[in-house]
Amino acid sequence: MASKDIADALAARHGISKADARAQVAAVLEAIADGVTKGDVALAGFGKFSVSRRAARPGRNPRSDETIVIGPSTRVGFRAARALKDRLAKR
Repeated sequence: MASKDIADALAARHGISKADARAQVAAVLEAIADGVTKGDVALAGFGKFSVSRRAARPGRNPRSDETIVIGPSTRVGFRAARALKDRLAKR
């Protein structure tokens, strides 16, 4: 399901235009992205987005078998809330 599909479902459920629904979905996603840049974002009944940082580490180039250094990185993780896990288990 893409954000367009979410917006279409929102428009159908609440009787608003698709353009308004797409704007609202975009605003929610932007708010989540802004929140994650500042720390964790928890959505009750849905889950928690959290930021984790990885230090630089040694790696190996599979083509040349040369040892390289993989640089540090930042990534976003998601942990589903119990309510969402229960809902998925019923599928």
